[in-house]
Amino acid sequence: MSTDSKLHKQFYEAYKNDSEMNQVNVFMCFHPIAMCEVFMPFNRTLIVIASTRYELARFSKEDWTKLNKNLQIIASNPRNVIAGNNLYDAEYIRYFTGIKTIVLSSLCAYTKVSYKPVIRKPFIIANMNAKNFRSKFMSLLTDSFQRLKISVRIGHLRDIYKGHYRYIQLARHPGIIHIPYQVSIMSLFEHYRMNIPLFFPSLDLLTEWHYTYRVVNERTWDGISGHIKNASRISGVLGPDIPDPNNEFDRDAIRYWLKFSDFYQWPHIIYFNSTDELVIKLKTTNLTEVSSNMKVYNANLTKNLFEQWRQILQRTSPL
Repeated sequence: MSTDSKLHKQFYEAYKNDSEMNQVNVFMCFHPIAMCEVFMPFNRTLIVIASTRYELARFSKEDWTKLNKNLQIIASNPRNVIAGNNLYDAEYIRYFTGIKTIVLSSLCAYTKVSYKPVIRKPFIIANMNAKNFRSKFMSLLTDSFQRLKISVRIGHLRDIYKGHYRYIQLARHPGIIHIPYQVSIMSLFEHYRMNIPLFFPSLDLLTEWHYTYRVVNERTWDGISGHIKNASRISGVLGPDIPDPNNEFDRDAIRYWLKFSDFYQWPHIIYFNSTDELVIKLKTTNLTEVSSNMKVYNANLTKNLFEQWRQILQRTSPL
């Protein structure tokens, strides 16, 4: 997504009198949200929804600062919307811009599948991007199984399904164990909407694992590149009491920001403080009850989300 202001102006000049473009009431920008800079001159409603750290395609200090100013301009018009599809990204935008960013969750109702476990299907271990941690985790888990003398069938997702798999296949497994590599991913929305019981490390455990092994390695863009830092390229605007979200060398900062992850915001997720506790919960949790509770929550969320969108679209102004 180009940062060239001349190119942006050329785009506007090329389309400002276009008959089809003039029928557009709303521009929606998701990934990257920086694309909304191109549409600002058209003076239409802008709905900006970040699904990852919003500085994507605006990594330099200069470009990131300019994007912040443009987002503040967009937010100053009450018909526009600045949102994250998760609380982490909403808080992340607020940290750097001061904009009161709302959460517009992804629905992912397209799966059209609900939890229906089949006997003898294993628990699935979802993908882990921190390859150096996979063997460590499996060693800890194997040791827990042996020491506690508990037997539970488990398998890695890509060992069970080496190619394409369907949602209905996932819904037949008793549950999914996540060692998250990101704070919000679309597959997690899908798993939750299918009412599949989900197991996650507790906030304290994930903080320690991330600090030691960089487990959530896609939380920051520097983490993805493998060049982690102790500070962002620009400063936040909320004051010194809020730690820098891109500081990968401070446990308190890591814990503060990880708490906004989807899996610490949604109810009925099953947390474990150790692999021993995970093994016990795999064996003893009433998974049918958990799934039923997830189903109720999903129904309420769907209703509330539709109402959010109804109100947003109601206030958008036609041409």
